[in-house]
Amino acid sequence: MNTSAKPATINGVDLMLILIVTCSWGLNYPIMKFVVMQYPPATFRVLTFILGTLTIGLYAVWKRESLRVPASERWLTLKLSIPNMVLWHLGLVYGLTLLGSGRTAIIGYTMPVWTLLASVVFFAEKLTWRASMAVACSLMATVLLAQQELSHFAGQPLGLVYVFGAAIAWGIGNAMMKNAKLSISSVSLTFWSLLAGSVVFSVFAIGLELSRWRWPSLIEWLAIVYGGVVTFALSYVAWFRVARKLSPVASGLSIMLVPVVGVMGGALVLGETIALYDIIALGFILLAMGLVLAPRKAT
Repeated sequence: MNTSAKPATINGVDLMLILIVTCSWGLNYPIMKFVVMQYPPATFRVLTFILGTLTIGLYAVWKRESLRVPASERWLTLKLSIPNMVLWHLGLVYGLTLLGSGRTAIIGYTMPVWTLLASVVFFAEKLTWRASMAVACSLMATVLLAQQELSHFAGQPLGLVYVFGAAIAWGIGNAMMKNAKLSISSVSLTFWSLLAGSVVFSVFAIGLELSRWRWPSLIEWLAIVYGGVVTFALSYVAWFRVARKLSPVASGLSIMLVPVVGVMGGALVLGETIALYDIIALGFILLAMGLVLAPRKAT
């Protein structure tokens, strides 16, 4: 598929995929936070990577879908996996050990800002007023969501560095994804990206956490299965389809409800507080999504 073509119009299937991604990734934050406070984070993540890779591989075999990558596209496929899979999850999983799940989701979803900047700087994308307003709304939502947490942010500068670095990497990767020329399917791209993540996180798990290895408990296994099958295998296939179809800013802002789901999930699962700022921020997020997803009038 040549993804350098003009961005396609969003349809009902795309909206359904966005909803699946939003819910699964939003709930992933409190689930991950609960597990990494007890279980080695890199080990937890590599287990989900391996399970996700196996799930995608079995699905491809069942559907008789080729996972082969043409020789001319292998280096590009690897480059796409580094920011979108490796760096994003590396910063995220270690940031979660220092910050709350809601705060991590808030910072992580500054990603559309970095996507826009990367698209303008590296790919000469035109900065439209709708994109600029949408990014401004997402920034306002981020500031509002963070109001109750500024004291926590100040106390955990390393956690901030981890998660902001992850958000920047994902934003750049999202811009790269839209401007990449790949003929392989989203299933194949997800498989090889997960495999690359499995290799990198295995190195971290062996090098940093070998002495802490143990057999996961039942609830930890449930979190691993959720992360591998739902968060990775299902949601990343859906996400790569949307990210390769829509414009970089639109695809990023389309899932800006993820931090809201993350904050609400943190309140339900971990007892984190929902403030008035959270509700106001939801309005800004919905406005940002509407600005980039609403059909444009023909000129």
